[in-house]
Amino acid sequence: MIANLYPPCPQPELAMGLPAHSDHGLLTLLIQNDTVGLQVLHKDKWVNIHPIPNSFLANIGDHIEILSHGKYKSVLHRAVVNDRDVRISIALAHGPAADAAVSPAPMLLEDGQNPLAYRAMKYKEYVELQQSNKLDGKSCLEHIRNRGI
Repeated sequence: MIANLYPPCPQPELAMGLPAHSDHGLLTLLIQNDTVGLQVLHKDKWVNIHPIPNSFLANIGDHIEILSHGKYKSVLHRAVVNDRDVRISIALAHGPAADAAVSPAPMLLEDGQNPLAYRAMKYKEYVELQQSNKLDGKSCLEHIRNRGI
């Protein structure tokens, strides 16, 4: 669980709440107050996500992208600040067991016709990789992507 507090910023154009990143794990559930601040990248443009009161927002994480062999993409998102309102969010990440090796599902690699797009990595190692680096888009996912695919 990760709790974030974004106080009003006198110069929001000079600050970023959280830089662009994708989440590790399978799914992240987000609880947030009614202040806009979450943005997702859609068709190369940042789009505001307006919170729906009393709801969870679900983000697909990197490990769904890995398991689906790239069919389902993890969500590239960021948090921006504003000069008026406090924004609060709580993220609940869901993933496999720490020692589980995550790789594309075997049924998506039938007959060896589809080359392996991602190398297998223990979930714990992936989380450690992500937390040891600055948030930078999908850089951790790119780290385990097999080149030439």
